[in-house]
Amino acid sequence: MNEYHIDLEKFSLDEFKNKISESELIPSRKMLKDDIDARFKVLKDNNIHNLQDLTNILKTPKKTREFAQKSGLPEDYLLILRREVNSYTPKPVNLEKFPGVEKETVNKLKSAGIKNTAHLFKKVKTPEDRIKLAAELEISEEEILELTKLADLSRIKWVGPVFARIFLDSGTDTAEKVSEANAGSFYKKLVERNHEKKYTKAKFMESDVALCINVSKMVPKAIKY
Repeated sequence: MNEYHIDLEKFSLDEFKNKISESELIPSRKMLKDDIDARFKVLKDNNIHNLQDLTNILKTPKKTREFAQKSGLPEDYLLILRREVNSYTPKPVNLEKFPGVEKETVNKLKSAGIKNTAHLFKKVKTPEDRIKLAAELEISEEEILELTKLADLSRIKWVGPVFARIFLDSGTDTAEKVSEANAGSFYKKLVERNHEKKYTKAKFMESDVALCINVSKMVPKAIKY
């Protein structure tokens, strides 16, 4: 089982439809709400019952085009739907992208074939794993733990390397802690940390934080602390 991402087979099409209906979508994806009931009925009529089914049918632009022809759904709609589905399984982050990580540490990990968060994830799931990796690569256990938490946070949809760092610095430093956070107080901490450290000029709202909290509840609790 791939514990790095949400289990797409357990994410039903109805749940996905509800997420889209409830979300404040970015302008380029707002068309996903158009005729949503009728369009999702077409998906169900084509034996698509969960996000894994949808991922498989829209796996490539070519397959998406073929499904558009078969189902009668607009190709531009399906391409945007494909992007939305893919956002639930964020791409692994290269370790050097995280602010505040020592270059020497990144190079030591690279020498062991650990270049991104997915590679690291496999090696740091338990305290024992982390102690072993720290000893093997002569990296401090504190640094390995910090990178573990950054990798954990980056598994949440919308949380890139910079925001993973801000989350960590706020003290809400694991995917599980994010899932239990209060949006208002968490947002306040994030603004304070970012103002203090000046990690990003990007604007984010309490509603964005609430969306991250909501989606983090689906991220597998696969790392033991």
